Amino acid sequence: MASDGSHDSSPDRRLDARALRFALIFAALLAAALILGSVLIAGQLPDGVVFPWGGSPVSIPVFLTVGVAAILVLGAGVGSQGARTSLPRNLRRVLLGVAMTLQLSAFTLFVATLLGQGQHEGLPTERVDGFVLLMGCGLAASMGVVLALTFKPDEQWTPADDSALLLMLESELDPDEAKDQLSYFLHPRSSIVLMILLAAVLPGAFLALISPWIFLAMVLAALLVIALLCATVSMDRTGLEVKVLGLVPVLTVPCLDVAAAVSLDIMARDYGGWGPRRHNGSVTFLSYSGAAVVLRLADGGQAAVSAPSLDLADELSAIMNRRAGKSPGDRSRRP
Repeated sequence: MASDGSHDSSPDRRLDARALRFALIFAALLAAALILGSVLIAGQLPDGVVFPWGGSPVSIPVFLTVGVAAILVLGAGVGSQGARTSLPRNLRRVLLGVAMTLQLSAFTLFVATLLGQGQHEGLPTERVDGFVLLMGCGLAASMGVVLALTFKPDEQWTPADDSALLLMLESELDPDEAKDQLSYFLHPRSSIVLMILLAAVLPGAFLALISPWIFLAMVLAALLVIALLCATVSMDRTGLEVKVLGLVPVLTVPCLDVAAAVSLDIMARDYGGWGPRRHNGSVTFLSYSGAAVVLRLADGGQAAVSAPSLDLADELSAIMNRRAGKSPGDRSRRP
């Protein structure tokens, strides 16, 4: 019966209800807080308010409409993607953390605009209160990191489970080929993340004395760099594919193009550096120096992909060597 809640674990479920509720309710509460705050300060803005990016003054309702829309799009729009159980667990954590940071930053921006343009006795008005914006965006970034680290996605039946079940039911498939699939999530080590953040935050803190927007831009640039080092790696009977954040394909190697594979402990600089790289006929995606799978391609080039450990790199290279030079339906090893 539907009333016993058993439908929550149905294979057709594609959303984590707990994460979806959080994404929608938190964004709605922030929007309500912006509306309430504007009501309290509306008396200090008799001539309306100018948007943070400039322009002519608009009425408080118009200003609130834009502010609420920004919060809901950034918070509920991005955060709801973290409820999709078809995405990798770590990617869902990142999406919810990014949604938290973006919606709190948008909320801070519009609040700082209201406070900056409010009539304060004896104080000049500003389009945006820089101190409020700086402190609020710092809190937003911290809250986003905390949420990404503490959120624990529910285990759900996903399309990957459907594929695994179908593969097990294919009786004509060779036993070894049934194991020829592997996937994992890559992310930079904490030391690399810390180094990137420090490289942005330390100089950004000094440049914030000139303009807080410089600090915000440098932090966002650092987060973008970190995001570009996160990817999902999936291997099946067709080939190897790497997608940045599980969304954008940056490296695809069909099994037919592979001559051999080996697991190695490498230095990223020897293969062009971190992130997606293409150079001298080689294509690589490395999130750090360490365990990786290096592929020798049939056309003489090579490819390299990071792995969380040498054991996993050994497993991936073994699958690649079994599938090297074969199409998905190849049965040449069968007697």
